[in-house]
Amino acid sequence: MSDFKFLRGEQERMVLTFNPPVFQNNVEFCFQFNDNEPIVFGTGPNELRIQISPTPNGNITFTDNDRVFKIFARETI
Repeated sequence: MSDFKFLRGEQERMVLTFNPPVFQNNVEFCFQFNDNEPIVFGTGPNELRIQISPTPNGNITFTDNDRVFKIFARETI
């Protein structure tokens, strides 16, 4: 949710609130390579959070046939 405030003089204020749309039913969480068909990696009505630990094993790997998409942690030099 975002609030936008507009000031009209010192005392008058109007606040507009914008609520982004939310899917109402169960959803599919997907990843996609270019314009290819999306690949579903999760389903459900709840929010999905991806967390990667700051460790050598902190990673998530998605595959589609011979294609691999990896999100990982690494130490900076």
